[in-house]
Amino acid sequence: MSSVPPRLPGNSLLALLRGNPDFRRLFLASALSLTGDWFTFVALNAFVYHRTGSAGLTALLFAVESLPGILLMPLIGSLTDRLDRRRLRIACDLAAIVPLAGLLAAFHLESVPMALVSLAVLSVSAAVSSPIPEVVLPNLVAPDRLPTAQAALGSLYSSGLLLGAGLGGLATAAWGSTATLLVDAASFAASAVLIARIRRPFSTATEARRTRVRTDTAELWRFIRATPTVAALLLLTAGLRLCYGVVGLLPVYALERFGTTEAGVGVLYMAQGVGAVLGPFVGRRLIGASARRRLIVSGGALAVFGLGYLALAQAGGLWSGVPAAMAGHLGVGACAILAINGLQLASPDHIRGRVMVTAFGLSSGLQGVSSLAVAPLTVALGMAGATRALGVLAVGFALVWLLYALRLPEPEAH
Repeated sequence: MSSVPPRLPGNSLLALLRGNPDFRRLFLASALSLTGDWFTFVALNAFVYHRTGSAGLTALLFAVESLPGILLMPLIGSLTDRLDRRRLRIACDLAAIVPLAGLLAAFHLESVPMALVSLAVLSVSAAVSSPIPEVVLPNLVAPDRLPTAQAALGSLYSSGLLLGAGLGGLATAAWGSTATLLVDAASFAASAVLIARIRRPFSTATEARRTRVRTDTAELWRFIRATPTVAALLLLTAGLRLCYGVVGLLPVYALERFGTTEAGVGVLYMAQGVGAVLGPFVGRRLIGASARRRLIVSGGALAVFGLGYLALAQAGGLWSGVPAAMAGHLGVGACAILAINGLQLASPDHIRGRVMVTAFGLSSGLQGVSSLAVAPLTVALGMAGATRALGVLAVGFALVWLLYALRLPEPEAH
């Protein structure tokens, strides 16, 4: 089978989905699993808050979900480049059903510790499987269609939030948490079937190679040091996630400050999702074909994220909080996806898995650190004060990073 992805008539996403069955299956598999994940996370947020009444513990959920990714990052990166990526993704999808059963038991037993343990196990599966679509995308899509495919696939992380969080909040309020967990389990099973039906190879390597974590990690860091654009985009990703723990307070804004129910949590997450879905496409339009402009727009988008949450801290009700969350996550969507797309373009296939896993691992780990910091910040400064502190941090980091990025040489693409 030829390793050259098919060329398609037209540049629209619709043409790409119609003309490239392999990309369509990858797109649908990612959409299903991400939407199901948000169904579960909204139900889990409401369960922990109602059982404990603690804003800090709802933020802790982000930490429990995030930290395993960075702890296992060297191993996951090596596995992604050395093993069969298709089989690895299918195995992770099917394995994720087990901790979902654990969450179901935790909800019925009203056990917060059991829920946290189940979430941690689920996050290990996610840490392995989540980078794979981004890693294999250049092998499934022709180079002239890659920008459209990148923006579409990247926006799924946000549209999964939009649909999964919004509908998940409504479904939890209407039918209870059991229904949301069953939806998530079904989404993983469907994702595994779709991935198995993709025909094109997930890697240009002719066969699986032995995993050598230390050697593979050393090769990765040599590549990062030799490629300034990769180093800069990884640093930008780190800055975004250091501030991202503030998102863990969204359920508390909805339930406590705005006085709503689980449906209100879903609405606030839905507003966040709308902004984050639009962000990659707005960012893509702003950068055009300029690699230099990609860096400028990416850094500016981080500043927009901070400004959005500064506005949220001033909001007095749900309907004034909605546009603030939407604006902030317009910045998140543009910053995160433009950074990932830049890393894809700058990384050859044999090392792309490790680069993507590093980006996802940094995102997960630093998001976890930021989430852990939210609890003491909330105690010390109050909810609005903690939100303002992280918003100012995002704006300041963006300005400093832009001064650094503007001095870099013109980025090269593989």
